[in-house]
Amino acid sequence: MLADIRRLAGRISERFKRAYYGPTFRCPVCHFVLAAVDADGNGLLVCPVCGAVIEIEAVYGHIVPVVLDMELYRPQPKLRVHPMATHLPIGLFPVALLGVVTLLAATFLKRLGLVGAAPGGRLSVLASAVLVLLVVSVGASLATLASGLWDWNFRYRRRTYRQIRLKIACSIVFLALGAGAIALHASGLVFAASGLMRLDSAAGVAADFAYLAALAGDMVVLATLGHIGGTLVFGR
Repeated sequence: MLADIRRLAGRISERFKRAYYGPTFRCPVCHFVLAAVDADGNGLLVCPVCGAVIEIEAVYGHIVPVVLDMELYRPQPKLRVHPMATHLPIGLFPVALLGVVTLLAATFLKRLGLVGAAPGGRLSVLASAVLVLLVVSVGASLATLASGLWDWNFRYRRRTYRQIRLKIACSIVFLALGAGAIALHASGLVFAASGLMRLDSAAGVAADFAYLAALAGDMVVLATLGHIGGTLVFGR
């Protein structure tokens, strides 16, 4: 079953890549996937991973990359702030999501009479802990975005790579969805004092659905950011 899910996710991601990146090719040096639209008017681009200066040639409808030179003087900061800054959002957000799934399961079990819950109990503490984790992870993503923009400006010289533009867009979406989830959580519309989710009214169900949708969307965005960021650091 896991293999089937992975194949389905792979097909979906490949369709998205073809639609967003357009024609692609691999860097002859490090095999990083590059988009042909990233080339300048002379058909030249610099690989963001290894610094190869590549000229694109079209041969019988196929892209043939030719390495002309290597970018030797790219800034190489000893302190890589951006990769380190990603650890808090990537590490804490899935834990917060796991806590929400636990509270959702407890809510259904409570309705079946299988568990009990009271204000100030363990479920209430867990709901509070989830809010703290969300605040820290989404708040830390501000530093991650700022350090990533710094890298783009100075290390990558503001070149408009499709991968980096997608990372910037996904970071903004992560912040927006995360801020919305935090606001819903703190408003009291999603969780009762007992820590259980509010499923006893139409407004509560709507708030719960919006909250869960925001968290699920953020998890997809976070996985996309981690994948693209990993390839930019380690190559293929």
